[in-house]
Parts: sequence; C-alpha cells; structure tokens
Amino acid sequence: MAITGQADLLAGGMDRAVELMAVAASTALKFGRGKVKIQAIGAEEFGMMSDFLSSLAGVSPLCDRDGRSFADLVNEDTRAIIIGGKRKSVYNYDCGACGFATCKELNSSELVEGIVANGPCCHFAVYDVHMAAMAASAIAWRLGLHCRVFQTMGTAASSCEYIDDCDFCIGVGVSYQPMDPFFDRHKYWTAEEWQQKFSQEFPSFTRGFMGAVE
Repeated sequence: MAITGQADLLAGGMDRAVELMAVAASTALKFGRGKVKIQAIGAEEFGMMSDFLSSLAGVSPLCDRDGRSFADLVNEDTRAIIIGGKRKSVYNYDCGACGFATCKELNSSELVEGIVANGPCCHFAVYDVHMAAMAASAIAWRLGLHCRVFQTMGTAASSCEYIDDCDFCIGVGVSYQPMDPFFDRHKYWTAEEWQQKFSQEFPSFTRGFMGAVE
C-alpha cells in the first residue's frame, strides 16, 4: 500500500467532497422545470473575490467584512461551489410573488442590474437555487466539513466571472481547517467599527446591508 501524507489526503478529500456537494445541489428538489448552474472554485479565486468585495466597502459593511475574511481564506485551501439561476419564470404559475400578475409580464419586464442580483426575479427560481445550496451544505456537514452559505460569495463570484449566464448566485464555502473560518468573522470588525457601520447603514431602504442598486 502506498503511503499518502496528511496534506494530500485532506486536499483529495476536499476535491471529492466538492464534487459530492455539486451532485447534491443538482439533484435537490426543484419546482418543475427549474434549472440551476453549478461551478466550483478554489482558494486562489478567494483572492479576487476579496478584492471585489473590498471595493464595495464604502456602500456595504457586509462586503467590507467578508472582503477581509476572504483574503485570509486564500491561504487555507478553502473551496466553494457557486450556484446560480436566471431571473425569468419557466413555471407559468402566475403567483404574483414577483410583483407582476403573470409570469409573462415578469418575463417581458425591463432588467434591473444590481450589485447583489439582477431582477425582478421569479421567486420559485430563487427558491430552486437556495434549495440546491441547502442540499450542498447538508452533504458538507455530513462529511464533517466546516461550511457556510454566503450571499456575498455568490455576488463576488458572479462579478469575477467565475460563473456566467446567471442573474443571481449564492456560494457555499467549505473548509477542513482545525478551526471553523466562517463563523469567526467578527474579528474583522472591532466593536466600535461594528456599531459605527451599522448605525451608518440602518435603517436604509436604498443601500442596506448588501449594497445599492446601480
């Protein structure tokens, strides 16, 4: 039997874990004919996402914080899958949740480009993407990996063109490091910064926590 070192074992295990997460995301329950797009990214891509999020620091405290966090993840062999979808309806449910009376009206509406997503969006298309993300997260948890779902990761990955032809995306980050890197992000803000940024941004119905509509 060939002897395999710890570093190779962990890296190989992570590769297979990400593949299984993608399988789970693909087979997750979806509404009818809905489709999702799935891509995987590695530690190197976190560097560019960090730069992008940091560039939004002036309009989004969450992007500011996660930009600092992602910079550290470059050195920790962090991986992620990015899951995205299209904004238009393929269901013809005419449910009205998007703000239009019919799916036809939504699909013929003018595209609104935003930092977080393009809209207006079919709610069931959004549900499909999030259910896929939850399925991927469940696999990561069962495999004993640190895991977190990130809206900022999806936003950054789309802007960095790690996934294309999507109107909205979400990211599922995974790590095998001894300490969970995803739930310790308060260290990137002091208590004073936290209070100052939140008092600056909330309540706000034009900018808010994630950013502005361009």
